[in-house]
Amino acid sequence: MSAEGNFEDILQRYEQYISTNQTGYFDVEELEQIADYYLWKGRTKESSKAIEIGLTIHPGSTALMNKRARIYSAMGNYEKALYTINQSPDSSDIDSILLKGEILIQLNRYSEADNLFASILQLKSKDFDSICLDIAYIYLSAQAFERSLKYLHEGIKFNPHNIDLLFELAFCYEQTAQFDKCIETHNRIIDLRPYSGETWFNLGQVYFLLGNYEKAVEAYDYATIINEKDSGAWLQKSHALFQLEKFELAIENYLVYAEMTEYKSNVLVYIGECYEKMEQFDKAIQTYQEALTWDDTNTEALTGIAICYLEKEAYQKSLTYSEKAIQLSPQSSEIWVYIAEAKLNLKLHDEAILAYKSSLELNPSQVETIIALANIYYELNEYHPAIEHYTKAYKIDPSTENIELYLAIAYYKINDINQALLFLEKAVKQSPDATNFFFEICPEAILQFENYINK
Repeated sequence: MSAEGNFEDILQRYEQYISTNQTGYFDVEELEQIADYYLWKGRTKESSKAIEIGLTIHPGSTALMNKRARIYSAMGNYEKALYTINQSPDSSDIDSILLKGEILIQLNRYSEADNLFASILQLKSKDFDSICLDIAYIYLSAQAFERSLKYLHEGIKFNPHNIDLLFELAFCYEQTAQFDKCIETHNRIIDLRPYSGETWFNLGQVYFLLGNYEKAVEAYDYATIINEKDSGAWLQKSHALFQLEKFELAIENYLVYAEMTEYKSNVLVYIGECYEKMEQFDKAIQTYQEALTWDDTNTEALTGIAICYLEKEAYQKSLTYSEKAIQLSPQSSEIWVYIAEAKLNLKLHDEAILAYKSSLELNPSQVETIIALANIYYELNEYHPAIEHYTKAYKIDPSTENIELYLAIAYYKINDINQALLFLEKAVKQSPDATNFFFEICPEAILQFENYINK
């Protein structure tokens, strides 16, 4: 009989026992299994009852006392859990110490937990590395990465070939932004297990995070060679190739991934973006349209079509798709910008202004959008609101290209010569050609700024 079938018999016997009040006997392991089953089902009362019955049958069981403490912990009642573990007949065994330390951490009593775990280090048992891993897991669950690192190092010192320890060590290094050490640890794992596709994939993820896309592609390559069905590696390899602007290769890899996933719409969007980057806008539109056949609510596909039509100067078509997209994602500041650009090119200035403002309400720090709005006001000879928006952009990012020149020109247009001259001087420090541009747009200023020119 299978273990699963055996447990079903145990559970049936137990439930009959409690429903009929018949006499019966269950050993400690059986009662632990029953308690775990109810806990997994979210039936904490039944789980607690199984432990109570167990302690009646086995009053001196440390394992059952620990299980009771764990149930209290799972219910968030950490004080009761700690009290229970302290009442255990043998609270000095490894499992009890680990559980008590875990509960202390839940109570934010880290120094006590640290001292408790430190006592384990003195034991130097034959499975010392496994105990270190257990402690590391406890700290990891609390996101106490530096503490976890301490025990991972101790475990690896004891057993340098423990793969599980090395995996968690690499993870901790990544979480603490020690990327060089993270890469070094992944390479240690690869030295021990060169055909670990998971390790190659994880290494690729670190390189991708660091923006080293060439190395990322190399690592993902190994992952896909080891396991041709590793869809995650195919996808990430495609993304890395996209970042390297190797769009044709990216498409080839996206197509491999497409065969492995049921979410065709998303991968077709990625392929559409590749065509878009290659300025093959008709192919991009065709691919985005195919994505919509799989999911007609795919906002990215609708937005991609809108962008392509903007590039093709088919502004009304672009607007049609942008408006469909914004209905699905009304909080997208990006889509509002595309709506504004289409309306602006259709000479619908007032509507373009409203669209830009809608975008800025959602994301006020978009410098390019603020300048685009300021430019509309400038073109409409509404110089005061133009200055207001150029100034907003300048405050957010003073290094924005030509921003001082824009301000100089706009201030000159309202005849504020001092401010115009002030910003023109700043613009010239950034670009010696600023004066020529200024006078090209404002030729009437040449006489007024004669002294400045002759400096």
